[in-house]
Amino acid sequence: MGFLILALTVLIGASGCVSTSFGEVTYGDGALQVHVENTAGPVEDAVLQVTVVEVGALEQHEVFSGARYINLDQGENDYAISVDLEPGSYRVFLTIFVGQERRTSVIRDLEVAA
Repeated sequence: MGFLILALTVLIGASGCVSTSFGEVTYGDGALQVHVENTAGPVEDAVLQVTVVEVGALEQHEVFSGARYINLDQGENDYAISVDLEPGSYRVFLTIFVGQERRTSVIRDLEVAA
């Protein structure tokens, strides 16, 4: 019983550790639209790293890679990353760094229509 209480305490404590998360990622008008939710306090000079890979039948190749400084406000944040994508299938790798710490990271599949 004591182990169960300890395990629940650890899980509840760990659930609050995720303070920044990526929401929807879309493409339109020559830019990726990236939605980020930040439940922690505001952060200045975080780094948003973006890599876009085109996915083919048996291969994939990088078509864009870049990083930029962003300010994370508490709550919802939206960023536009200019990139020219042809119609097709892509995989988007997104990471936010705060100082030397990787705050959050995600991989999203993206379809760009003709």
